[in-house]
Amino acid sequence: MGKTFTSKEYFTQLNLVYFAQAGIMLIFTGVVFALVYSGKVAVAHDAETAQLYTYILIGLVILGFSGAHFLYNFQLSNIDRSLSLQKKMPKYLGILLMRSACLELPGLFASVVFFLTGNIYLLIIPILAAVGFLLLRPTSASVSEDLRLTPQERALLDTPNAVIAESEK
Repeated sequence: MGKTFTSKEYFTQLNLVYFAQAGIMLIFTGVVFALVYSGKVAVAHDAETAQLYTYILIGLVILGFSGAHFLYNFQLSNIDRSLSLQKKMPKYLGILLMRSACLELPGLFASVVFFLTGNIYLLIIPILAAVGFLLLRPTSASVSEDLRLTPQERALLDTPNAVIAESEK
């Protein structure tokens, strides 16, 4: 038997990891912005390369944001509803991390393309990704809805000291 986690512990750790991903993306964006606008780093002025990177970024944004939605829902549908809550929650963690990585990657790449091209409008992408992180943050209500939990399982999620997850080891 592995370590058990109460509802309060689980959501604290889940949100810490989740918002750390968003925070790292925003900090990276801020550092890149400061480097470019301090004048210490020269941006590329090759129009063809800048256009190529921008097109790649657009494709990555479409793939990342749509992947965040479709992969998340697909993986959720693969969770066996007959499993106990203690077995569902670790699976949910992996699915949530996959969704947040799909949101984070376009934001990080947009910062890199901004660094290379100097096109400040690209910084809208990390901001939109951060808004996505905020709107899609895991709460007991959203987890209950996404996993289609029974009323008894929902009650466990809402009870801070109830054991809702168990690690393998």
